[in-house]
Amino acid sequence: MRGSPLVRKLVALALEEDLALGDITAELSVSREHQSRARVIAREPLVVCGLEIVPMIIDEGRFSVEVSERSRDGEFVEPESVLVELEGSTRDILAVERTVLNFLQRLSGVATNTRNFVAAAGGLVVLDTRKTMPGWRMLDKYAVTVGGGSNHRLSLGDMILVKNNHIDAHSHGVRGALARIAKEKPLYMPWEVEVRSLDELKAALEFRPTILMLDNFSDAALREALAFLHSAPHRPFIEVSGGITKERLPALKALGIDAVSAGFLTTHAPNVDISMRINTTYYAA
Repeated sequence: MRGSPLVRKLVALALEEDLALGDITAELSVSREHQSRARVIAREPLVVCGLEIVPMIIDEGRFSVEVSERSRDGEFVEPESVLVELEGSTRDILAVERTVLNFLQRLSGVATNTRNFVAAAGGLVVLDTRKTMPGWRMLDKYAVTVGGGSNHRLSLGDMILVKNNHIDAHSHGVRGALARIAKEKPLYMPWEVEVRSLDELKAALEFRPTILMLDNFSDAALREALAFLHSAPHRPFIEVSGGITKERLPALKALGIDAVSAGFLTTHAPNVDISMRINTTYYAA
């Protein structure tokens, strides 16, 4: 992540948002020579994520600040745990405060939300979606993996995924949408088909996709689909999506599916509470 040009762009944009006109408050209240130490502290239980971005922020803005990590990505910490320390120019520490916190709060929030979801999944593979913050795809998906989840497609070019609108746009339904793909797709590339009914499942299975996504199936409909797949000559990897809640996960696990995909991991992740505190006893005029 540290060397990613996409993440660098986000860091540069975040700094521009705050500092395009400078930091008038710090310039008027703190001398240029003033030095401080600051601690970034968890205010609630959370899964740490995004620490690699902190030195990227310092480097991008050429700030006179040293960074010392006091935790690591993926670590579960309790309130009052120190995540990272900054030492150097007080003005520069104040300049990066909000940018550092914004990245850490969002990414740790996604990681924490994912960890809670994965814990309820009982061993099912938990996949994310492309329902991410615009521009934040790489970071949101990184945070999912830090929380114990797995990534689905990063972009539209990663994998063939035939969804309901691809099918509905074709006059011959599932078979019409899949015939050309099965014939012309790259041999090395896995492919997935989203189905909404047992009839669509049966039609899709004729083309032997790598993955079948059963979308918005009730538990009863899933039992029927899985019973059919049990006797079918080709049994693809089975992913279930649509209305996936933590409360439903034990029942889905018992049905014998392979994975669930949930936009919930990123769309419903609240920012966690992280703050920065300057150590006043370390002030040096």
